[in-house]
Amino acid sequence: MKELTLEERIRKKAYELWQQDGSMEGCADEYWRQAREIVEQEMLEEKSRSPCVGSEHRTLTCSAFELKINAKLL
Repeated sequence: MKELTLEERIRKKAYELWQQDGSMEGCADEYWRQAREIVEQEMLEEKSRSPCVGSEHRTLTCSAFELKINAKLL
């Protein structure tokens, strides 16, 4: 399954918020702002649970980007 990009995650969350709020028109910027904050917080939480952060043990779940970052830190 393809992992969503940051923009796709934000767009999906903004749409969910918009629907939950009764699909009000004219508030797209506010839904986008709220969604961005939520997604960024989720990403921080995901990173804190990632076995790559601060670990010398690598797993197949690590992204190539995380592995590059960790390799530079070692």
